Amino acid sequence: MMRRNTIRPLAALVTWALLMFSTAPSSATLEWEIIKGLDTGARPLDVAVSADGRSVFVLSDDGALSIYTSDGVLTEKINVGTQAERIAVAPDGERIYVTHRQGKRVDVVQLDYVRDINASGAPYRGREKAPVTIAVFSDFQ
Repeated sequence: MMRRNTIRPLAALVTWALLMFSTAPSSATLEWEIIKGLDTGARPLDVAVSADGRSVFVLSDDGALSIYTSDGVLTEKINVGTQAERIAVAPDGERIYVTHRQGKRVDVVQLDYVRDINASGAPYRGREKAPVTIAVFSDFQ
């Protein structure tokens, strides 16, 4: 005599019904903390973050565009004018767009990052302390 297994489909149906028609409220908890403050020296107007998350750009009402590392270290300040009101960062992080409320214009600021490279211990030809320039092109040309 063959016995049919009807328990499993019935259990699956009951479980599905309980999940679909359950009126029990669900809740989630959000925990947060302020981990760092960026002291801009003037009232911040706008903030933008590079797509890679390495740079934070803060526009202040004194016309300064401050550039911070992701851990909050100020690396550069650029004067973009006191009429600047908003900023946006290009996806590649190499340009910042600055809108001006009175001038009815958008300035495009090109950023070229200069980084020190530790070449100590590397083989060299010529003078030991001769300056070396390395150019990196992102357009592969």
